[in-house]
Amino acid sequence: MSKYGSDPYATIGLTENPFVVQALRADEQGRRLLVGRDDEIMEVARRLHKKGKITCLDGHVGVGKTSLVNVAAFECFRDYFAGETSQLLIPSVVSFQLKPRGDVDEFCYEVFRGVAQTLLSHQEYLKDRDPEKSQLPHIHAWLNAPLIEQLSAASRIDPNGGVATMGLASDANSVSASRQINQSAGFERSGFEVAVRNTLDRIFTAGNEGGVVCVIDNIELLESGDAARKTLEALRDKLFNVNGLRWVFCGANGVIHSLAASPRLTAFLSSPIINVENVKSASIIPLIRARLAEFSTDPHKVEEELPIDLEDLESLYRIVNTNLRDLLGLADDFCESCARSGKPIRIRSKKHDKYIEWLAKETSDRYDALSSRISQNAWAVLDIAMSKIFRGTFGTADYTSFNQNSTIKIERSTFLKWLRELLKLELISKDLNEDLSDSDADGLSRDVFSVTAKGALVYYARRKRRENYSVAPDQDWMQRVHY
Repeated sequence: MSKYGSDPYATIGLTENPFVVQALRADEQGRRLLVGRDDEIMEVARRLHKKGKITCLDGHVGVGKTSLVNVAAFECFRDYFAGETSQLLIPSVVSFQLKPRGDVDEFCYEVFRGVAQTLLSHQEYLKDRDPEKSQLPHIHAWLNAPLIEQLSAASRIDPNGGVATMGLASDANSVSASRQINQSAGFERSGFEVAVRNTLDRIFTAGNEGGVVCVIDNIELLESGDAARKTLEALRDKLFNVNGLRWVFCGANGVIHSLAASPRLTAFLSSPIINVENVKSASIIPLIRARLAEFSTDPHKVEEELPIDLEDLESLYRIVNTNLRDLLGLADDFCESCARSGKPIRIRSKKHDKYIEWLAKETSDRYDALSSRISQNAWAVLDIAMSKIFRGTFGTADYTSFNQNSTIKIERSTFLKWLRELLKLELISKDLNEDLSDSDADGLSRDVFSVTAKGALVYYARRKRRENYSVAPDQDWMQRVHY
């Protein structure tokens, strides 16, 4: 092994990291790897076919909303060429993300540029819909810059292959980069937008409905429900009425539900909002096996040589409060640590022992780093939130239940104070509705909170040390996890 370490996956015959944390692509591979989501794929695909309505998904960070939309959009694209639908829906080759205090016109420009890239990438599939292609040469000339050429090279699509999703709008340098593109071409943005709109009108006529599926992702990053509403309201007339575009909103922490309160957006949103739940624990082993089969010619052998046992992965998934993104990240960390240690372990019992040893250190280190930064009794909130009563999700309106099931007296004022402490340390997350200071007639707000994977790992360490003394003993939710 070199001083830089070896690839823990290549050494056991994997061509790619099976625990890579990124959205699945809109292609056949993405479809094979999206396990346990068949019903959700069908529902999202059904919504995408609704002209004039924005498909809305809300769910915890890391639950897999983007992967779900990408695969559903690809299913719609493939169904058109299979003759199962008359609507041609094309996954955008660019993903879009709004920025706090971002410029609305700049975002619109990013969208039309991404749509143009998508249309150019599909020219051979659009020839029957746009035989004249009168605007495509102008669009191509405008996009013919080094940066765009590099992006376009990765955006080829095939009904039997797929499309590569690129985070152009989420790139921190995208705004500055876009300003450098083709400034000498003399093609002003307004003319470029008109050309794209005209092309969309010819391709997606009344008799040939469909559109480019555009996703606005991570809307919760706008920091509050009010900010999200204002930003999207400003975009309503600029983007959401454009013929040939089908929109999807994805967000976490309840931000998508807050959009329904906007009179300017309600009529545009497809209801009810799709609440994307965490993948069921029973799907974790099939999910990992699908990845092993995808990246290996001998998945059975790879499973035997993988540093972590699949049943331990399923257990770890429950420990991190069923957060898939955090599960994959931690599994990768564990495999990397095993690679650094030298000799591989193939005996199942020894794999389990090494995993338990690693998990104890990983969670204890996190807990020790935080224990002095939070009031001792504030842990009562985390302990009860992780009990069987709430299973990781609760609201400030649950104060009475917290008090009744705690061995520590919880006053209303301290309850709110402790919530703020847990929020500050990112042990819990809050739905993006109102601030904690906004209270109802009983003196408590109606906010909803969820224990994060970080909070769940810290709770595990407390549970192992038997320090979760503040919760009634018969309410221990984590007793189902094997220690």
